[in-house]
Amino acid sequence: MASLHLLFAHGGVRYAVDAAQVRELVWLPELSAVADASPWVIGAFNLRGHVILVVDPGLCFGMGRSDLQAGDAVVVLDVDGEHFGMLAGAVLDTVTIAPEDIEDVREHHHLFGQLAALLCGVAMSGAELAMVLDARALLAGAAAGTAATALPPLHAPTAEGAAPDPAVETFRARADRMARPPAAPVAAGAAPCALVGLDGGLFGIPAAVVREFVHLRGLRPVPCCPPHILGSMNLRSDLLTVIDLRPVLGLPAQRALAEVVVVRVGELTVGLAVTEVHDVVAADADESFAPAASAHDLPFCRGPMRAAERIFSLIDVEAMLVSRVLHVADEPGGHAPGPGSRASHVGEHA
Repeated sequence: MASLHLLFAHGGVRYAVDAAQVRELVWLPELSAVADASPWVIGAFNLRGHVILVVDPGLCFGMGRSDLQAGDAVVVLDVDGEHFGMLAGAVLDTVTIAPEDIEDVREHHHLFGQLAALLCGVAMSGAELAMVLDARALLAGAAAGTAATALPPLHAPTAEGAAPDPAVETFRARADRMARPPAAPVAAGAAPCALVGLDGGLFGIPAAVVREFVHLRGLRPVPCCPPHILGSMNLRSDLLTVIDLRPVLGLPAQRALAEVVVVRVGELTVGLAVTEVHDVVAADADESFAPAASAHDLPFCRGPMRAAERIFSLIDVEAMLVSRVLHVADEPGGHAPGPGSRASHVGEHA
């Protein structure tokens, strides 16, 4: 019988794991070094009182230790009541895989060698191959004690007097939140959203429209587009139009954009470029906080909103995508089309 698998990618390789073994998905937090751990384990964190060892697929499969990014996630797996985490650069999708579609790699021992023991096999996912992980074998390898290894810190400590590294603060804040006992039920009316940074400002994007987070790379310009169209990037063989939110919101460009929030509204999928991705939180309106003119007064923004003691503005992505502000003129120069002009929606470049 076919079973549901979670598909994720790391280091350019696609992996699949039985979805029944997935306990939850969390953002990568700050990790603590673990004595007498397997060489595959890059550290551990406290998840509501449970110590979760984090395994780097790059180390398991001979590709070397990964550079950790704020956009990375941890797939927390449950194998017969024992928990551990797999580092994931991007969580892609859930797919149904039939047993007969998983090819046994033990027949190709000359290609995989001892790594074959960590796999249930390989299977096609769309047009690409995915390595189907054997969670039990990975757990056994991660839990196996070896000579103690001195692991470097997640990031080098901040020099005295230097500004704190935003990535370090993000990892640390995540670790603090994950270590807390389960919170009380979310208040009625609270809505989950992705919390992102944009040039030092804090904004929320409704989780209902968020599909995934990816690093901004390989951007190609699109001719005759206005400033808010950064270009297009390859997302698993599809072209994704990437939008700079700052011109749309009336904000000056101050910092480099590094991450992309992939959103989908109806049939339209686009990427929203941001400075950093923080977390997914449950947010509610903060009636006790009423500043004067601020980011909450920007176009397509509402608020103030509060989550985890942070105040931010919520971007109405659906209103933004259906408005004419994201229409692209066909004429050179990228000016907004007037009555009777031919115009294409930004999503048609995706």
